[in-house]
Amino acid sequence: MTPCRISLLGLCLDLYHTMIPEYIPVYQENLERYGAILGQRGMLVSRRLCFRRDEVDAAVSDAEAADADVLVIVYLAYAPSMIALPRLVRTHLPLLIWNVQNLAGITPDFSARQRIENHAIQGHQDLCNGLVRARRPFGLASGHNADPRHLAALDDWLAACRAVSLSRKLRVGLLGRPFPGMGDFGVDETLMALRWGPDVVDIPMADLAAHFEAIAPSAVDAEIADDHARFDIDPAVEPEHHRYSARLALALRRLTAERNLHAFTTNFGSFVNCPSIQTAPFLGINHLIAANHGYAGEGNVTIAALDALLARLFGQSNFCEMFTPDYANDRLFFYHMAEGNYAMARPAPPPRLIQVPFFPDSCRPYLTPVYRYEPGPSTFVNLTTDAEERFRLIAFEADVTDDGLDEPMTAPYFFIRVAGRVGDLIDAYGMAGGTHHLCRIRGRRSDQLARIARMLGMDWVRL
Repeated sequence: MTPCRISLLGLCLDLYHTMIPEYIPVYQENLERYGAILGQRGMLVSRRLCFRRDEVDAAVSDAEAADADVLVIVYLAYAPSMIALPRLVRTHLPLLIWNVQNLAGITPDFSARQRIENHAIQGHQDLCNGLVRARRPFGLASGHNADPRHLAALDDWLAACRAVSLSRKLRVGLLGRPFPGMGDFGVDETLMALRWGPDVVDIPMADLAAHFEAIAPSAVDAEIADDHARFDIDPAVEPEHHRYSARLALALRRLTAERNLHAFTTNFGSFVNCPSIQTAPFLGINHLIAANHGYAGEGNVTIAALDALLARLFGQSNFCEMFTPDYANDRLFFYHMAEGNYAMARPAPPPRLIQVPFFPDSCRPYLTPVYRYEPGPSTFVNLTTDAEERFRLIAFEADVTDDGLDEPMTAPYFFIRVAGRVGDLIDAYGMAGGTHHLCRIRGRRSDQLARIARMLGMDWVRL
């Protein structure tokens, strides 16, 4: 992923040109220092110290022209909010107020110079009040410029701001139609684009079939060789069906590249008795997921887009579904038809590529990799809408366990263990309106997700 594009807007009181002109170079020097800190966290595309509204207007326009992912606002000293507030409310850029200073602590010899160089908090409060009253989302990070805890929070806020710009660029492909009757992930795609950002692209089955017909045999040979390198191929896999699924995987990959898709979803039922495609493209879907494309099953464009966003922010994500509670041991069994992220599998043994019958008998069998996921702490994330069509981000943390099953499975699976009663988690999730599809990311990420929800203007529910 490309570096975060950061614009830095410094603010200071114009009156200080007359009252304390000797401090203006100090404020400019501090702006350069803060710019260097931001430059370690992304690409600094613009930087300016402003004293008047017209200067702020020009600086924000420069940031917009530079296609910044975030506008970071730093007060070098006090400045009234109205030199910046009107323009900041109008810009589409995500706003992060960085309440930073060079002075770490106040000692008994706290001097007049130190007071003059470190009195920016009033300006931040002035601006924050105006943004709250304008209902304009913003982030806020306060602390000393060398405090590792503060810098970690700054990193999280920058990522949350980038989530806004990334969301506006996401393209989600819907191949075929969603699973009939699944109402929980239904969404107004126009509001999804306007309020969150991702754009849904409808793709007819004929487009995939056209790419399938255009795949050369030599490309299929190379794809099968790659499968042998990354998977343990089950001896029961028939070469004819491997060739078909590999060819279909290539077609799907080319289709997503042609449409410039960041996420993809389809309903397996679209491939039942499909005259042009004889099986479900699960092998290709698994390759896309491992390559950091977002995915969700059954035509769920919301979770597919969320999966793509989380993968870009946290490195890897995998679509998943609660399948069966284990009330006796306070665990949950996660499983789905054939999809998973083999890039998140345990290092050994390699995933095993198997052949699975696809109903009805007139369809070809499909191929899919099966494996065990690497255990460890994880965060599970869902996105839905409420009665007012407002987006709601729901998350909970749990540990993926090392537990396995005796019977061989035809899809990847895992168990999670929660801190309390698993029934309590299921109740809380249902009462929050969580849908039956989720995304999983590694680590405990709820604090970071709370910031993301705020920047995206979404309701936030932590279970």
